[in-house]
Amino acid sequence: MALRIREDGSIWCARFNRKRKGDIYIDDGIHYHLSVEAKVLVTTEIDYHIKNKGQWWWKGREPKDLPIDKKYYE
Repeated sequence: MALRIREDGSIWCARFNRKRKGDIYIDDGIHYHLSVEAKVLVTTEIDYHIKNKGQWWWKGREPKDLPIDKKYYE
């Protein structure tokens, strides 16, 4: 899945969020590298991820009260 980085620095799944002026678009290949290979981007478990429009965070900056998917910490 591709991502959108908003002007405020928040990171969102492009599938669930329309383009806004000022967005930086991250394509599937770069997203895969950052989340799966380098494991520097994390998100919540899938059900929560879909329900909340697919927000992502830089690893170590994610909210501690959310169910972050453990696969990003393996």
